[in-house]
Amino acid sequence: MIAPLRPFVLLLFLIGPSFPALATSPRGIGFDHFTATGPNDVLGRGISDLMVTDLVPMLQSPDNKDCNLHVVELKRRAEILKELELQKSPHFDQSKRVVPNFIETTYRVTGHAETTGSGISWTVNVTDTKTGEIVSSHKGSSSNNPDELIEKLKQALQEFVEKLCPRAYHLKTSTGPYFQIETEFCGIDKPFNVRPKGEFAGVAMVFTPQSVSSGTFTQGGKAYGAQWTGGGTYTIDWKGDSGRFVARDSYTAKAGAGKSNNPNDQMTGTVTRLRKACAR
Repeated sequence: MIAPLRPFVLLLFLIGPSFPALATSPRGIGFDHFTATGPNDVLGRGISDLMVTDLVPMLQSPDNKDCNLHVVELKRRAEILKELELQKSPHFDQSKRVVPNFIETTYRVTGHAETTGSGISWTVNVTDTKTGEIVSSHKGSSSNNPDELIEKLKQALQEFVEKLCPRAYHLKTSTGPYFQIETEFCGIDKPFNVRPKGEFAGVAMVFTPQSVSSGTFTQGGKAYGAQWTGGGTYTIDWKGDSGRFVARDSYTAKAGAGKSNNPNDQMTGTVTRLRKACAR
């Protein structure tokens, strides 16, 4: 049985003359109460409240200071909208009228949780409120250990923030003294292009993330008079803002009538999340 989740904290709807000055085009993200099935059907609301609680300090961190994304408390906003309707009555004292300053709800978060005897699974979607497009989606599961659940939900939130507020990353990896890569790229959820240093600069590599921790890549081009082709998979083992990068691939180098194959090459290095935003 899941231990009681941390309470929903912080008034996330800002109103009145104390509303702080914000940069241009602030974006709001609002969480619906998630639905749930299984023995613990109140877990859906608990998970959505927990994600809100963890997202607020994440958006306030130095890494996301220029993100301009703000959590909106949808239930509180709905109550104030009802109050605004009441203020239209001719019997309402207009001297007590409240004039809110809303942040537009740019994204809406919905989800569903399911409990079983052995653990919990969930699906969470972030939808663009104007287009209806699902801009980010996450499926996850955990045991009935509350600490594991909290950690995995934080990972899901990190993926959402990466999608909505892409950061710059630094990649440094190699297969030895000759094939070396050192570059910056934007975001961890979109394909990015890389060219190795030196004589291998003619080999173009395209990395295609499947998540913040894994993906695939292809490579092709000329180096040392040979045509190189290949591809494979990569993983990133994150520890905070840095992760161990490991890529495994199979490649072919063809020069004239000669050809060599390496079915199990490996690149190792690091990926570091930088404290600066990037533009796509």
